[in-house]
Amino acid sequence: MKKALRILALLMVFALLFSACATPTAEEGPAEEAAPAEEAEEVVEEKRVVGVSLLTREHTFYNLMEEGIVDEAKKLGYELIVMDANQDTNIQINQVQDFITQGVDAIVLCPTSSAGIAPAIEMADDAGISIFTMDIAAESGVVSHVATDNYAGGVLAGEYVADFLGGKGEVSIIACAGIESVTMREEGFTSVIDQYPDMEVVTVTNCECDAEKAANQAQDMLVTYPDLALIFGAGDPFALGALASITAAGEDVWVMGFDALPEAVAEVEKDGLFIATIAQDPDKIARTTLQTIDKYLNGEEVEPLIAIAPYVVD
Repeated sequence: MKKALRILALLMVFALLFSACATPTAEEGPAEEAAPAEEAEEVVEEKRVVGVSLLTREHTFYNLMEEGIVDEAKKLGYELIVMDANQDTNIQINQVQDFITQGVDAIVLCPTSSAGIAPAIEMADDAGISIFTMDIAAESGVVSHVATDNYAGGVLAGEYVADFLGGKGEVSIIACAGIESVTMREEGFTSVIDQYPDMEVVTVTNCECDAEKAANQAQDMLVTYPDLALIFGAGDPFALGALASITAAGEDVWVMGFDALPEAVAEVEKDGLFIATIAQDPDKIARTTLQTIDKYLNGEEVEPLIAIAPYVVD
């Protein structure tokens, strides 16, 4: 009898163990929720990336341009990589190489040299990356160039000066060789002055886009040309450098600028020797450049040259 009871107890234990290990029935429900057969994939749209190499960050004009393109990038949903070429062509070429390595969708250049930047443009072209320029043009190889109509701005400056001086007097120009935009300003200005028999451009210097060198050159002009009536700085920093030397020498030589930077406009408002400056719109140039890139990357045709009209601030 005792043996029978033991056998019955063992059978009951085995039954309990089997029940604990058994798979739940449909009525009991699953132990945990089964994963859905297919999970919805989250679609993350990647931002297009544009590399930007500025001529310099030491110039208010390019600071304003950077602010404009950065703000426009936020509106259009672009990511920017903005670099300062520090007015050095080798640095700018290296920056383009870095942009190519990073696989950017497009590159914007403010060339340090209109001719010297050609190797970088060729590298980008070989990599299938389109180049756009703003403010300063390259000699070739870009999709589109957005800038002030610099020749027209030079003409405006020449007309203003000729009228101010009554069509008479010696004038000089402080320019920056190798920068296409500055060269166009110089040419536009000279084209007007040459129309006046009693006016003469006595010298054109290359300050290498440096305000201190412009000041030194202006100082030399005051000595070399005692009858000098006016100095045209083909960029406001050059004009401001010239003004500093004229003021230090106590001379009465007029100054005309180009850029309408806040510092230059402040001098114009003083109604002193700085008579006027030609205004550009760096914000509009920058925004238009990125808008042009967006159109191009979306398959639209874009103009190879987009000129922004300048005007006189006096």
